Amino acid sequence: MTIQRQYSLPNCKFILEGLTNDNPVDGMNARPRLSILTQVECHLSSVEKPLAGGRDFLENLVKAVSEYAQDYLSGIPHAARRDRQNDSDPVQLYRIDKNLHRLSLQPPITDDSKVGDFPPPMEIDLTTVQLFDLVEAVDQFYADAQTVPDLSLSLKPLPKRYVVSQEPMTKRAIPAVLGVSSLAVAAAAMFFLPAPEVRRPEQTPDPATQQESPASTNPDGSPNPPDAEAVTPSPAADPSPTANEGATSSEPADLDAIAASAANISDPAELETLTTNLQGSLYTAWAEKPEPTFEQPLEYRVGVDQNGQIVGYRFVNEPALTYLNEIPLSDVQFPTPEAGGVVPDSLAQFLVVFRPDEIIEVSPWYGLPPDASAPAGESQSEPAPNATVEPDGSSP
Repeated sequence: MTIQRQYSLPNCKFILEGLTNDNPVDGMNARPRLSILTQVECHLSSVEKPLAGGRDFLENLVKAVSEYAQDYLSGIPHAARRDRQNDSDPVQLYRIDKNLHRLSLQPPITDDSKVGDFPPPMEIDLTTVQLFDLVEAVDQFYADAQTVPDLSLSLKPLPKRYVVSQEPMTKRAIPAVLGVSSLAVAAAAMFFLPAPEVRRPEQTPDPATQQESPASTNPDGSPNPPDAEAVTPSPAADPSPTANEGATSSEPADLDAIAASAANISDPAELETLTTNLQGSLYTAWAEKPEPTFEQPLEYRVGVDQNGQIVGYRFVNEPALTYLNEIPLSDVQFPTPEAGGVVPDSLAQFLVVFRPDEIIEVSPWYGLPPDASAPAGESQSEPAPNATVEPDGSSP
């Protein structure tokens, strides 16, 4: 039995025909599943004859329409999508002007076609209203779970490098100009300052060597002048203390030691807030970094105190150690004990994954805690594996 599904809009109508491979329907299921697609027709108000084809035609059409609508609504230039698009796709969409879009369809190549003798593509101009009626028909088709359920559309976000800054160039250049001008003024002012006087540190004699030998006297009672055998005090080492090299350090503290002395944050609402804040701050800092070169995800265990400040991290896989300088964790400064850095009262640990497509995944290290209202006896989620790699490349 042939099954027909129809999705109608004012300017577009989708008609799909096919068969089902399920068992014969009973009285409880009046709408069988269309599993095997045999014929597709797309009726457009501006075209007399419908666009027809099979499953390949449907897949190429919905892919081109969905990606073009995504680009149109996001405002990303269409040339950015063309970098990842195959120009040989049989169905393509182009923008002609503000309210006109061109749908190009390459007719199928028959077996008797000669090499290089390909038919010209069919081009149909659509207004924006017609385009989005076609988009709505595609959305209705994908929302229907009883029609070709094995057909899915995979849409991926564009990397951040395609996003064009909306700030004018003159405004972006102002900080650089001010920085160069300030540097020039400071250099001119320092040119007229006198060179500082260098003084040697005063040497304090060692008390243990200050004992002098008693002075000898001549037969007439006059004291003998000191000779080469007199004991001379040896200079002591420079007692000046070493200056503090800095109030902060780029070396993270021992996360395991902090976790052993701090209370674990387990409140779901607080964990969700800390997760959102940590992910947002990492995205903001990563935007200042060059384009990453790693090809495998970088995984870290990151500790955050109750205020959302990163207090330490550890490497979970080998690439995380190799490409640390390409992610914002390499720029985190940790307070030293000299600067008042103390162990936090409470700590939340997260699994942070930096993906090569510039996506950051943040999730609680021990998973979300079970709901307090859950029945007793339910199993809790197991903690994430504690596989770490020390900064020197050795396992703990």
